[in-house]
Amino acid sequence: MIQQLGRMLFVEREKKKETQKNIAEGIISIPELCRVERGEMEIDYFTLQALFERLGKAIDKLELAVSSNEYDAIACHIEFEHSIESWDGAQLWELLHRYSVHNDKKRPLHRQYLMMMYAMWWYVNGQDYASCLHWMEQALACTLRVDWRQMVRSGQCFCNQEIKIILAIAYCQWKLGSTDGLTGALEQLCRYILSRYTDAEEQVKVYPHCVCLLGQLYLEQDRVEEAYALCTKGRKSLSENGSLSPFWEILELEEHCLKRLGKEAELMQCRKYQGAIAFLYRAAGRRLESNMMAAFMKSSFQGELVITNELVRDLREAKQLSQEALCEGICAQETLSKIETGRRSPNKKNLYRLLKKMGMERENYYGFVESANYALYEKVRIYNRSYSKGKIELSRKLLHEIENELDMTKLVNKQFVEMGHIYRHVVLGELPYEQAVQQLYDLVCLTMPPLGSDSRIYRVPFRTEYTIWNHIAINLRRDHKIIESIRIYDKLMQCYKKSKVLMKFHAVPGMLLYLNYAAFLEVHDELERALEIGIEGLEHSIECCRGDFAGDILTNLSLVFRKQGLAELEEQYLRYGYHLICLYGREDDTDIVKKEYQNHFHKSINDLP
Repeated sequence: MIQQLGRMLFVEREKKKETQKNIAEGIISIPELCRVERGEMEIDYFTLQALFERLGKAIDKLELAVSSNEYDAIACHIEFEHSIESWDGAQLWELLHRYSVHNDKKRPLHRQYLMMMYAMWWYVNGQDYASCLHWMEQALACTLRVDWRQMVRSGQCFCNQEIKIILAIAYCQWKLGSTDGLTGALEQLCRYILSRYTDAEEQVKVYPHCVCLLGQLYLEQDRVEEAYALCTKGRKSLSENGSLSPFWEILELEEHCLKRLGKEAELMQCRKYQGAIAFLYRAAGRRLESNMMAAFMKSSFQGELVITNELVRDLREAKQLSQEALCEGICAQETLSKIETGRRSPNKKNLYRLLKKMGMERENYYGFVESANYALYEKVRIYNRSYSKGKIELSRKLLHEIENELDMTKLVNKQFVEMGHIYRHVVLGELPYEQAVQQLYDLVCLTMPPLGSDSRIYRVPFRTEYTIWNHIAINLRRDHKIIESIRIYDKLMQCYKKSKVLMKFHAVPGMLLYLNYAAFLEVHDELERALEIGIEGLEHSIECCRGDFAGDILTNLSLVFRKQGLAELEEQYLRYGYHLICLYGREDDTDIVKKEYQNHFHKSINDLP
């Protein structure tokens, strides 16, 4: 992993003609960065993430296997977010203590995060903006030596954590009435993000947040048209990338703008979108309130994590190997025992040897494909999204380009490309469902060979493996084999639930799993289970800050309520699901839901307040 990611980092930095100093400043030393780029040095997840972010790139496109200790630190960040959202100062304080004990405070990014959360503690406990501002400035100084406004002007590279701190500083200054030059500085920051973050997945994590704060300043200065224009840009960024946060805050700002501009029709539509988001939170049993600082601290997550310790244990148990048999010639049995229980991080060389002995020809770096070319992962992302939007010809063209750029002797690459060909043939009606299922079974066995007729799914699948299983289930459903489809989703869900990894860190597969699993259960009249899975799916959408699938889940659940004879709930879920789908610009789906509503309730869904 380190060699590949180091080379990727080097190539992307060279493309941008960026100096090592600008990328490494305050995070790691230049000699350390040189070693990383040569593949000679291992760095932790947070440092790796920050280096790519300073180039405006996301490592969300990559599946990363991390040690149990690294995962605990990553999961702790989620707990911090929850405590800030719920204004829970006691939990926040306890997390601060835990984080400081278990993470290396010598590393600037960890020290910075700790100070950042300490600043948020002052905010949560009585909204003490002055103390929060002081500690945010101290946090920023861990990696940036001069005033952030000066650094924006000079073209310094920032990672997302630094941008979040800058936004928190600006927000506190605004609340304290210290706004001299603040509007201009935020305008520069917006321009920086748009120019630097060429990766849309990464841009959406910070740009709408900046837009939201700058729009508030514009509104205060009576620059209403400019504030409204910013809302439009923020909404576009969020909707195109399926993100949920900070949509509520953007819509609140838009509502204020539309009132002052006297745009009644647009105001009515804005309120429908607000109602849909509010309903999503209510349906999921989650609290929703406008909290700009909490919004700064969170963003959409689209990556996937695998814990190396769990991967070794799950594979060994699935293959019915003893610890003694697996570790022979590699490491001591005591060492393997500590690895599997998470008490020790596996040596990278030994990890590869252990996995290879169990038939897995991969180290701890995973993705839809295997390549040292970051740009290829960007192309894969566009390809995956083109199919979901029905762009068949564009998909064909992209798959052909991806195939030509990949080393097709690698099983994961062959698996991904062949899956694309099978999917296309099915969509065009050129391949019967039964044949497609068999070909997909053969394909998934390249990397996930069965351990018996009832042991096809015995570990958390990687991205392509999950996509193949999803296609198998869908094609079985089309071939009227609904029970077999549901069994696949049952087994997949069991694997995800067994893992220590939160579903949040299986963002996209999780959304598809909840969506299709609930829908198939409803078709099979397992209504209580369908409702349970659907609500979990709504919670997952909120947890991942992804709203693009939530509307589909709501509309599917409306069918559950129809079968239960609960007409009021059926109407609400269908109506609010429709508005969420509209919010994310999926016109083909909105037409289907609109017709369904008209046919069943004999009135137009758009005429309702």
